Amino acid sequence: MKALTIIFLALVGTLVINGPIQSYADPQLDALLKIAIQARENLKMNISQINNVPNEITRLFKQGSDETDALSNAIDKKDVGSARQHFLSAMNFFKTINNKINSLNATQVNSQQQTEELQLQSEITRIGKIGETLKTIAIMNHVSFDFTQFDQLIQKAKQDLDNDNVSEASKLVEQANRIVTDVHHSITVVANQKNSDRAKDFTAKQIEKLDKMGSTSTQNSMVQAPKVSTMAKTSSNFTSDEVPKDMVTKLKKLAVEGKVDEALKVIKSFKEHQK
Repeated sequence: MKALTIIFLALVGTLVINGPIQSYADPQLDALLKIAIQARENLKMNISQINNVPNEITRLFKQGSDETDALSNAIDKKDVGSARQHFLSAMNFFKTINNKINSLNATQVNSQQQTEELQLQSEITRIGKIGETLKTIAIMNHVSFDFTQFDQLIQKAKQDLDNDNVSEASKLVEQANRIVTDVHHSITVVANQKNSDRAKDFTAKQIEKLDKMGSTSTQNSMVQAPKVSTMAKTSSNFTSDEVPKDMVTKLKKLAVEGKVDEALKVIKSFKEHQK
């Protein structure tokens, strides 16, 4: 497109500065026609790539095309003066169209860049808020994580965006995103470990409690006369005469095997049975 503009300016400028040309040999007239036709075809292709072509560009292109056809007719009639005028007129139309297309493209690029900048600004704000939230969660969960690099990346991204350096700002945002992912993973690991530790501690306390209950039950059974058990089954899979000592043995086995979740289910089921 720039090369075409240079040709337009050079040819039109030369013809205007040099003034009227007294006569053209046929090869010269044919060359002018080829230039005009080539310019028309190039513009036609460029216009076809534009969405919602402005009416003014369509109108100017038709006028330039008509002048090109008139140039061809003048050459057929060997009317050098008319050929010159039609060529200058066609090239002026095409030059004007070319400038308007360049202006239109520049407007679209600026609009697209503004959209990208707004989206990036929103992303920087979003990640910054997530970072602040993670800082609070990390402190509450005693997770040691250095947020210095994260803060520097966010600050630098804002500066680059203010300077219209969208590409560099986008790279910095990606790095900040990776740090956010790492922090989230670290906090999740710690949180899961704490949940696991709490579950193990709760299970251990329940085993100790049931162990004491089992000891008390054994002492009572040595004093009291033995009773005949009906061994009636309940909906919770425990018998009405099941001794806490059996529960302790079962829970200790699950705890040793690391099956804390299953141990918790057994404890819950046993408590429901007691109710």
